[in-house]
Amino acid sequence: MLTTIDDNHPAANAERAKSLRRDPGFVHGLAKGLDVLAAFANNELLGNQQLVERTGFPKATVSRLTSTLVKLGYLRVDSQSRKFAVGTRLVGMGVSVQRNVGLREVARPFMERLSRETQMTVSYGTRDRLGLVFLDVVRPPDLNSLVINTDAGSVLPLASTAIGLAYLVAAPVSERAAILQALRERHAADWDTMRRTIERAHQDHERHGFVIAQRSWGRSISAAGAPLWLPGHKALYSFHCAGPASALPMPYIRKVAGPQLVATVRAIAEAMATTSRPDLQPLDVYHP
Repeated sequence: MLTTIDDNHPAANAERAKSLRRDPGFVHGLAKGLDVLAAFANNELLGNQQLVERTGFPKATVSRLTSTLVKLGYLRVDSQSRKFAVGTRLVGMGVSVQRNVGLREVARPFMERLSRETQMTVSYGTRDRLGLVFLDVVRPPDLNSLVINTDAGSVLPLASTAIGLAYLVAAPVSERAAILQALRERHAADWDTMRRTIERAHQDHERHGFVIAQRSWGRSISAAGAPLWLPGHKALYSFHCAGPASALPMPYIRKVAGPQLVATVRAIAEAMATTSRPDLQPLDVYHP
């Protein structure tokens, strides 16, 4: 089984800091502040000591960072627990970005239909370093369907999941080269196995238009994944339909779920290209 390191784990922070220490363009103070924000990915209430444990930073550093982030509106203090939570400024930024792209509102009806037809969980997302962050998840309405435990904001590994591999095989050459180099450095002991998985994904994508991962990431989940490139936004996303491996034989994924996913992604791309969005004048910016 492949070993993985969470990008927000102290070991990952230390590894990343070591590799970037000699980069003159890298601002370490900013990176630490962003790592603190990343610790709130699950929208939890966290105190300074919990942030110390999650980031590996000294307590004094964490205290200064959280104080600054609160003053800037990126974090807020919960009045009862006195712990920190994601601030409205950060939430507003994410909503604005997704609204401007418009993918979620266009894609969701197609995703709902695919989920009903396959009785599988359908999701899409985009890359976050060596992971794939989910931006929307649709589950079938039937409680007995093939549901998996992910939600918007969940992050899965790029190189061992269908949705991650779909992104990787479609990434521009320069981006893909940088990802592969980072994966090789991060997973040196597992690189041969990981490289073969990526090569198989390339072959599947070239032949069928989708990639397959069976019992991916050490979990009993199987899925098909397909990429979506939005030229107007110069942005790459990937979609998957997934469910418990015990209920998803490989022939079904190859002959039914995969082709239906490709057709769905193609329909979303066409809808994005033909959907006109209102040309709104930018609002006056109010600085609270």
